[in-house]
Amino acid sequence: MKAILVAPVLLALLLLPACGPQTALPTRAVPALLPPTPQVIVPTPTAAGATATTSPQAPTPLPLAAATADTATPLPLPSTATAAAPATTDTGPAALPTPCATPGRVEAGELASAVADQTMRYRVYRPPCYGEDGRVYPTLYLFGGNVHDETFWDRLGIDETAEAAIAAGRIPPLLIVMPDNGWLANTTTSGPTSYEGFVLNELIPHIESQYCVWPAREGRAVGGVSRGGYWSLMMAFRRPDLFRSAGAHSPALIDSFAGAAEDPRVTGAANPLGDLRIWVDIGERDPYLVDAQPLHDALTAAGVAHEWRVNPGIHEEAYWTAHLDEYVTWYAAGFPADRAALPDC
Repeated sequence: MKAILVAPVLLALLLLPACGPQTALPTRAVPALLPPTPQVIVPTPTAAGATATTSPQAPTPLPLAAATADTATPLPLPSTATAAAPATTDTGPAALPTPCATPGRVEAGELASAVADQTMRYRVYRPPCYGEDGRVYPTLYLFGGNVHDETFWDRLGIDETAEAAIAAGRIPPLLIVMPDNGWLANTTTSGPTSYEGFVLNELIPHIESQYCVWPAREGRAVGGVSRGGYWSLMMAFRRPDLFRSAGAHSPALIDSFAGAAEDPRVTGAANPLGDLRIWVDIGERDPYLVDAQPLHDALTAAGVAHEWRVNPGIHEEAYWTAHLDEYVTWYAAGFPADRAALPDC
């Protein structure tokens, strides 16, 4: 009898929500995907006959500090990862053999940073025949995103890509420096105590004291992915006297603390950049396209020559890997092709 009485009660309780007014669960609006944007290329001026570049008026330029004698010595990677043979790349047709017996290699190094208050790691790609002709080498500094370390560009295959291009005679030999971002790049915006200060006042002097590189604007290029794209553009637009080329690949221009003195969308149009070569590319379905588009618009409105490419793809490693050869070729095009024209080491 008790079971007979309980069943209707339970049934009534279960039916109560269905009879009363329903409270809808909140839903999150899904932003519509931007339509594919056609690729637009604004040609970069040629380097020949370029006039000297003047430094931006604001902010106060960061000095390059002199390298100290107790800087860390680059450490070789294990033999399984240090040497990249020219013929092993699978990015295209087999490259021609390198014109020497010494292949390129990747080295690991450390730098005691006063800015970061910790040891900062980096990797360096040395080209084939490094040091054998007694000439300096141009240097490309590449930054990763906020979840990447010094292994990022190496894992993507930037060294194999450069090795194949050098062996084929398509680009001149160059060094590629790949530093760790660490907390410093992810939590600071600009200035001597930021990642900018580490790169300009510690990393560059350290590399130029340890390697046979060209310590001049004509011998430096800087680039980065995602958060690293913010840093590369921000540094170069503030200090165009230090870099020949600046590239940003899927840049995440979303630093809410970046004001008019740091935001590349402002400094790129307001500062005198001279003949600084500029490249920006991003995927048509990249969520950061909406933040990068104003940069292209500002540069175009100000008449600043740059290359702007919107390609199929999203914000992921597969996108950047697919464009490695484009990146290397573009950066190298800003350096002299004839090594005989370079200064002695």
